[in-house]
Amino acid sequence: MPKDRKKLYIIGIDAAPLWLIKDNYRKYNLDGFSELMAKGALTDLESTMPPMTGPSWPSIYTGFRPGDHGVPEFLKIEANYTRSVVYYNPEIKPPFWDSLAQKGLRSLVMNPAMLVKTSKYPNVDMMTGFPLPPKFSSKEVKEVADSHDFIGEPEIEMKLHHDEMSLDEASERYIESIRKRAEVSRELIDMNDYDLSFICFTETDRVQHFALNKPEWKRYTLPLYEQISVFLKWIERRAEKENGTVIVVSDHGAQPIKKALLMNGWLINKGYSKMKRKIEEGLKSGESTGALRYKLREQVLRSVHRKGSKTLLYSKLPSGGKRIVRAVLANVFTGTSTGNYTRIHDFDYDMEHTLAFASIANCPTTTIFINDHRFQHGCVSAADKKRIKRKIMRDLMSIKDDKGKKLITGVYDADDYYEGTKLFIAPDIFASVRKGYILEAFGYQKNGNLFMKPERPKSGDHLQNGIFGVVSYGEKLDYRKIAETKLYVYNINPTVMRYFGYAPQNDKRYKPIF
Repeated sequence: MPKDRKKLYIIGIDAAPLWLIKDNYRKYNLDGFSELMAKGALTDLESTMPPMTGPSWPSIYTGFRPGDHGVPEFLKIEANYTRSVVYYNPEIKPPFWDSLAQKGLRSLVMNPAMLVKTSKYPNVDMMTGFPLPPKFSSKEVKEVADSHDFIGEPEIEMKLHHDEMSLDEASERYIESIRKRAEVSRELIDMNDYDLSFICFTETDRVQHFALNKPEWKRYTLPLYEQISVFLKWIERRAEKENGTVIVVSDHGAQPIKKALLMNGWLINKGYSKMKRKIEEGLKSGESTGALRYKLREQVLRSVHRKGSKTLLYSKLPSGGKRIVRAVLANVFTGTSTGNYTRIHDFDYDMEHTLAFASIANCPTTTIFINDHRFQHGCVSAADKKRIKRKIMRDLMSIKDDKGKKLITGVYDADDYYEGTKLFIAPDIFASVRKGYILEAFGYQKNGNLFMKPERPKSGDHLQNGIFGVVSYGEKLDYRKIAETKLYVYNINPTVMRYFGYAPQNDKRYKPIF
């Protein structure tokens, strides 16, 4: 190979936390990660706000914040308070593989999260990834995938949610998916002379959501990392022969969850949010007719879940269709549960008297929207918005857990982060919670208690930091400096571009790591 021909391998792992690797690499077969620590660097990588798959992977691809690349979360909120599905659109900000393709370099991109269309460049071989079924860039890529019976990440999350599949079986299915993706990637790498190979594994996040707060969580989770490690070790040996470089990157971390703080319950109790009169009456009375209507409503909403996805088909309807569905659910099926917990939807609010509401984000960082002129029934004037925002931010910092300990670790003005984006209606406030908690955006308890056990799919959830690892067999890198530097997901794109000798075209606040 010519000395000036560089090879770069990037392994993406969804929700991989540094603590999980460092606490377990000696007890499990994680040799690929051990090599990063022994010969390179393995450190933290700070995610987006909120730290979620939706915005973070596009930030890795582009080097831009969500306000620039257009993906705030999995969903975005609309002026009529409904939600629409968001996927990453490379036409807004290009990913590093498309930028390299324009320079004549060839890439393999396997299952990139949040990207649902293949690259328009013929020198990018691609199989798209989570959350939709995969698409293939060419007949060759599809034939290789078919030969290994690989159809992408298995759509089994809803089965786990509804106790239709055990965690043991789910873990085995996810391990098999990782193994097949690795086999397809190996064959394509062996067949073709790629400059860049980027292979993304998202199964880890799926199983961790259901497993991390269980005593036996390692039984379900660590075998997935072992399978990824086998492939990582193969990549490292190949890169060593080619004088190449290996990067391992995660979009955010993961942690076990003990309790959920009901964020909208807090907003309701503080008077910032107001429910419709029928909902308030149902919350007080628990009247059986309303409970039946609530049950029917929840069944309708569950029935329109797309198989294997968290995203509602409702969110993909045109505006007129949403208005009809919303009106039916709000008027015909208005009610609350017979139990203590009631799930609250956007159509349950009296928006003409609601100053602020939490929406979409359902993780350790919540997003709060001020109900101003951006919304159909906005009741907060421009003159009052700053005052209300400051008051909410002060009040958030006073929240304590059930033992009187401070719970909120940080409150942020989201305007500083989104910088006036026109791509979506941006939240106004971020609030982050202590480890072991999530800020649940959808529920209310009739007894007024703001704390509850997490729902089953929230047994584990996100951390602000995932992992960044690098080992180079051809470049002289200062690994100590890398480990001591504050790194962000936005640093990945400029690092890739600089590695191949091209000027980065990302947000200039974020520089190449090496």
